[in-house]
Amino acid sequence: MPTDDHFNLEDAYAVSTPEENKALYARWAETYDAEFVTANEYVYPIRVAEKAVEVLGDSSALEVVDVGCGTGALGALLGELRPDWELDGVDISLQMLAVAGTKVRGDGKPVYRDLLDVDLTKPIQFAKNHFDLIVSSGVFTHGHLAGRDLIAVSSAAREGGTIVVGINKDHFDNVGFAGHFAEAVQDGLISEPELTEVDIYGPSSPHFGDKGLIAVFRRLSN
Repeated sequence: MPTDDHFNLEDAYAVSTPEENKALYARWAETYDAEFVTANEYVYPIRVAEKAVEVLGDSSALEVVDVGCGTGALGALLGELRPDWELDGVDISLQMLAVAGTKVRGDGKPVYRDLLDVDLTKPIQFAKNHFDLIVSSGVFTHGHLAGRDLIAVSSAAREGGTIVVGINKDHFDNVGFAGHFAEAVQDGLISEPELTEVDIYGPSSPHFGDKGLIAVFRRLSN
């Protein structure tokens, strides 16, 4: 890990354990929005927010959880697009959550109703079978969460609830997301996911060309 507190995408991809994630983001939290989101034209949260609204835009007063919310990039967008949705956030990093807690919507209200420190590699305890919608951008990627974790996280959705989650395309292929999806579908846990390929970064980013898959599916049973 760098010693000068300047971090980049390669540092994020290099972590492999919850402890390494905590250590990285504890030091990166204060500068993450400027050094990563803005500097890299990180459009991924925009695409996931747009997809969530496309899928559930006619629904009001939803209970929503932003999984791996980080500093709140995705939540801030959803808060503007659908201020009637109640949004909670979970993340492994207390420091990233602290930054997310400072985010406010255009109407002056906090973006997040509640923020919870959660290790998503462990069994879901924070709100099982509760949310109408689960959203996420950026946590299902190299060095972070894999397919089995996504199936476990989906148990936070109520029966019939919707999951709209971004998955790094290379990570999807490398760690076998398709197999985990197929098994969960066969077991009757989730509906068949619909996958949409999107850009993770805008054209001015040095990482332009990296692709994500937005998976949309429903929780069928818990």
